[in-house]
Amino acid sequence: MRMRNLSMAAAVAAAAAATFLSAGAAMSAPAPHVTGSVALDSPDQYVSLNNIGGPASGSVSYTNFTYPDPGSGVWSLPKDSPVEIDFGFGGGNYPHHLTVDSIDPTGLNSFTFIGHGSFDPDQSYTWNATGSVSGNQLRMHIVYTGTQAGYYLDFTGTINPDGSVTGTQFSDSLGRTLTVSMPAGSLFEALSYAASASNVSITEPSASWTITIPAGHALAGTIVNMRVYDGGSPGTKDTIGWNGGSYPIDGGNLTVH
Repeated sequence: MRMRNLSMAAAVAAAAAATFLSAGAAMSAPAPHVTGSVALDSPDQYVSLNNIGGPASGSVSYTNFTYPDPGSGVWSLPKDSPVEIDFGFGGGNYPHHLTVDSIDPTGLNSFTFIGHGSFDPDQSYTWNATGSVSGNQLRMHIVYTGTQAGYYLDFTGTINPDGSVTGTQFSDSLGRTLTVSMPAGSLFEALSYAASASNVSITEPSASWTITIPAGHALAGTIVNMRVYDGGSPGTKDTIGWNGGSYPIDGGNLTVH
C-alpha cells in the first residue's frame, strides 16, 4: 500500500511539473515583432525596420534619396539635372556633364545609378555611365557611345562636405593618367534619420505603428503612421506605406512574426 501511494504521489508531481513547464513555455514565447529592410521606388527610398514590437518597441531607419536634408551625412545625386565632371590630362581640363537617369538604393547610405552624358566642347562625344555611391565614395564607369565609341574610363572620387568630388589619379582605356573633380553642390545630403516606434499593433501578417521625424532633420516633428503586410518571400509580395500612401518594393524583405 505504501508503495502504491508513493507511485500515485510521483504521478501527481510529474503531472504538475509538466503543467508548470508547459505554462512556462507559453509565457516565454517571444512577442510578435517586425524586422527587415526594403528598397522602395517612386521616390527612391530605403527603410530598415529594427525589431518593432520587441521589448523596446523597436525603431525605423529611413533614407529618401530625393529629398534634401542638409547635415544628414548621407549623399545623393540629383536626377534629371546635369552635374559637371572635369577630367584633367596633360595640364588641360576636359569638362563633361552627367545626367542621372535612375537610382537604385542598396542601403541607408548607398545606391547604384545609371546615367548618360557628353563632352561639353563637342557634343558628338556621348557616353553612358554606371556607378555607385557608398558613404563618401563615388565610383563611376563611363563608356563612349558616339565619337570614339568604346573608349572607357573608371574612377573613384571622395565626396567632400560641400558636395564636391575629388578623385585620385587613374588610367583610361588608352593607358593615360587622368584626374577627376566635380564642383561644389554636385551631390546633396539626403533625408536620413532613425526614429523610435510607438503605438505598435501587430496582427500577423500585418502591423502598424507611429514614428515622429526627429529634431535636426528636414520635416522634423512630422508624425508618420506606418503599416506593413508580410506577403511571404520574395519581398516584392510585401507591402509598406504611411500616411495614406504606399510604395513599390524594389528589393529586400519584411517579416511579421
